[in-house]
Amino acid sequence: MWLRRQVGDKVEIVGYNEGDSAYKSKLLSMGLVRGVQIEVLQAAPLGDPIEVAVLSYRLSLRKEEANVLKLRRV
Repeated sequence: MWLRRQVGDKVEIVGYNEGDSAYKSKLLSMGLVRGVQIEVLQAAPLGDPIEVAVLSYRLSLRKEEANVLKLRRV
């Protein structure tokens, strides 16, 4: 759950929650696949969206969109 993520947290993608399959496909095409590690870099003042480092790039995600991902803290 992204609601508890803080700047500097590192997580690994372990799966996907139920949700819009088209959006899940979009996440997969951006490299958000099982086993990939994500680091929280920044959060907007109200906590949404958040900026993450994934693979070799930065990505901004809204919490609602990011909740499609099942994560494990690293």
